[in-house]
Amino acid sequence: MSNATDDYSDVISRRRFVQLTGVSGAAALAGCGGSSDDGGSTESSDGSTGDSSSTDSQGGSGVIDTTLTGATNNGVPSNLHVNPMATQNYDWIAGNHLFERFAAYNFSTQEFELAGLSDWSFEGTTVTLTLRDDLAWDTGDAVTAADVILQFRLMKKTGATLWDFAESVEQGEDDKTVVINLERPSNPEIIKHTLANGDLRIHGYRPVYEEFLDKDAAAIQQFAWEEDIHGNGPFSFESKNDQAWTLSRNDEFYDADNINFTGYELLNRQDNTALQQGLMGGGLDVVTSLFAPPKIVANFPDRVEEVTLPAKWGYGVLFNHDDEHFGKRKVRQAVAHVINRQQVADNAGPRTKDPAPKVTGIAPADQESWLGDAYGNFEGYGMDATQSEKAASLLRDAGYSKSGGTWQDSNGNALGGSYVTPAGWTDWTTATNTVVDQLNAFGFDFEINSLPGGDYFGAYIESNFTMGAFYWLPGGARSSFPYFPLRWQMTNPDIDGGHNFPEGDHTVPAMDGSGEMTLNPLEEIQSVATTQDEAAVSETVTRVAWHHNQTLPMLGLVGKFDQSWLTDAEWDVVSKDDAARGVKWPSHWLPKQGKLSATK
Repeated sequence: MSNATDDYSDVISRRRFVQLTGVSGAAALAGCGGSSDDGGSTESSDGSTGDSSSTDSQGGSGVIDTTLTGATNNGVPSNLHVNPMATQNYDWIAGNHLFERFAAYNFSTQEFELAGLSDWSFEGTTVTLTLRDDLAWDTGDAVTAADVILQFRLMKKTGATLWDFAESVEQGEDDKTVVINLERPSNPEIIKHTLANGDLRIHGYRPVYEEFLDKDAAAIQQFAWEEDIHGNGPFSFESKNDQAWTLSRNDEFYDADNINFTGYELLNRQDNTALQQGLMGGGLDVVTSLFAPPKIVANFPDRVEEVTLPAKWGYGVLFNHDDEHFGKRKVRQAVAHVINRQQVADNAGPRTKDPAPKVTGIAPADQESWLGDAYGNFEGYGMDATQSEKAASLLRDAGYSKSGGTWQDSNGNALGGSYVTPAGWTDWTTATNTVVDQLNAFGFDFEINSLPGGDYFGAYIESNFTMGAFYWLPGGARSSFPYFPLRWQMTNPDIDGGHNFPEGDHTVPAMDGSGEMTLNPLEEIQSVATTQDEAAVSETVTRVAWHHNQTLPMLGLVGKFDQSWLTDAEWDVVSKDDAARGVKWPSHWLPKQGKLSATK
């Protein structure tokens, strides 16, 4: 990473200009360069103007008046909000800075670490959560059990995983204790992964959320929290506009003493290329998650550090099960036979992508260990090949024929449509181009429909699509426990179940190759949450994975490693062997640990 494309002194002056002038400065720089991104091709002429004030200390407090600059590529901040129960236009990057989490999973130590909790205990049908005594809203008011209970009750309306095993929630012995009453003794590993999921934050601020308790789920799922935002995380909301979120150090945060800088700004960047240029040119100090191909990584300057973490996440294909064609199992299976997953991985990122050996709903690296002797029976759909003959046979069986090189229905309508994909996710753009090229070469007729953040999720939430790109695993440590991804592929809460996978019984070929088997896959996988018998868990996981292999609620193509980015030109960053880097995400987790701090 030594081949910097910009002179270092230019980089410093440019970034400090942005800090001093805020988003208007960023916009001005973008305008000078004739580009909306934050690349290093343009340079402010007054770089020396603000050097002194940007590093002045405040009254001997030890807090330096400077801003850590990151970015969001989830959309225009003025259109985003921080209510995680309303998935459309929710900005998780901003939300993670504003709200503390219950706990975290450390990929380096493979252990859970408590955050907003001081203790959790599991006994019989009772889970007891103890909030930190010093966990407070940025108003100075304590975060209490009542806040968390309210949040959990609202999460019940939205079908959150927690309620697969919870029967009720109530206050414990004091106002910092929450008791989750279980339907029956449950698997503690699932409960820990649920609570340590990075997307689950303590956000139930009662003055805002209490009114939704008596309303239906749609009300909370449509609420965009944009005003009167009060969190309990390391940073507080100050403002947002088209260009950026502006956050400030939260003096009420329990570990505020670890944070020695005043602000955290999240600039709006539309795509991966703009984020890469921001790191290259010094306009960005950190990027939470960003794909960068080997050529780009090699050209990053020495000040840029890459942190790789298991993603348990990756590119997959989402079907609209209400579609008259792709709602048919044989058509979905034909698609699976056509797509060469190895080629998708090779094209989209051979350094960070791995193809799924089988199509099961289980993360690639975990498939053999979970499926055991049954692994060989699962249909592979040709991981590294396009199996045209098998695909054609399935389509003919389903009543389609090929004419003029295109597969058609009985009315002569081409089999295809628009293929939705997120704009600006460059590795996904490459994957989508590969997938659609393969499908059209076989005889489907797809056009790529590239949509920006909110529109992309909106198309799925509103079921306004035929087929498209979507992540096939929920991501993070929880994805290593198949309960989470197998359930998630059917309910897909991130799009409010917009893929319309039908609930109830499904009949598929029997696993032993003789006859058929009927199961209710959602009920079966939900039962794992309250099963402590490991053999029974394994059997259920195998049955539901087999169902997914045959029915294809989604089509998992590749897994990946996450790439997170830090810079150390003006920041003290903990050494590369520090285990704290193993928590997602370093740009969130390290500042509050005092392991990413401003230099004096």
